[in-house]
Amino acid sequence: MAVADLIQELENLKHASREVDVKIGLLVGWQRKVEYTSENGEALRNVIWFLHGERTARLPRFTETIDSALQLVDLVAPQSTGGVSWSQGTDGANGTAIINEGPYCHAATPALALCIAALRIKEAENED
Repeated sequence: MAVADLIQELENLKHASREVDVKIGLLVGWQRKVEYTSENGEALRNVIWFLHGERTARLPRFTETIDSALQLVDLVAPQSTGGVSWSQGTDGANGTAIINEGPYCHAATPALALCIAALRIKEAENED
């Protein structure tokens, strides 16, 4: 998936999406391995996530929590500076984020805005 397409998908989201978390993870270097086992005659599917070759407990919920979105920022732009803000209006929460000298990014939640800001950095790197 192209970075620009994923950014657009994030801009259109109204709430967190585990499906989008997976797309983000795969885009920024996470790898997954699917193992199939059988228990009591029932097939079980287990997904194992790896980052930099090391097994991790699970893929972060980038689109759901600010802490996880900040993990994404650290992956894409270590040692960065920025900010995130939010407002609570009649139409729900809104978030805005900026990383380094990048653009202000707006989304339905602060976590989504941070994800967009991080992916804008990734998009700029790909253009170089």
